[in-house]
Amino acid sequence: MSRKARGFAMPTVIIVVVVFASILGAALVTISSSQHVGFGIDLEGVRAYHAARSGLEWGMYHVLRPGFGGCAGIQNKSVVFAGNLSGFRATLTCQSSVHNEGGVNVNMYAITATACNANDCTVGSTAVGYVNRQLRGQLSK
Repeated sequence: MSRKARGFAMPTVIIVVVVFASILGAALVTISSSQHVGFGIDLEGVRAYHAARSGLEWGMYHVLRPGFGGCAGIQNKSVVFAGNLSGFRATLTCQSSVHNEGGVNVNMYAITATACNANDCTVGSTAVGYVNRQLRGQLSK
């Protein structure tokens, strides 16, 4: 065996190891970035849920409040939030019906609150980062 042929594979092995290490590093950065983006969207989803819940509770309070006009007072009402829910709004819809129970008329209300981080929650969006949540509650008076 001649002296020139020894150690020929070593530079090739080093190049292959460097390439695989670079690929592994890029994959780890991509996975980490995806997890951070996913966490951010999860957090926005929680904020949207709380905005929907707040909008629903606001609607229920106003429907039950004397002199507010029932569903007419909250129909298509948009509640804009500040503070921790800044950037979110809840759009309310309401349906009412009257039922006779044992000779007494009972007003039934079905309120839907759709909360999102856009200007209009009724049409939805395909924008990156858009989230919405919808809650429905029923009550009687």
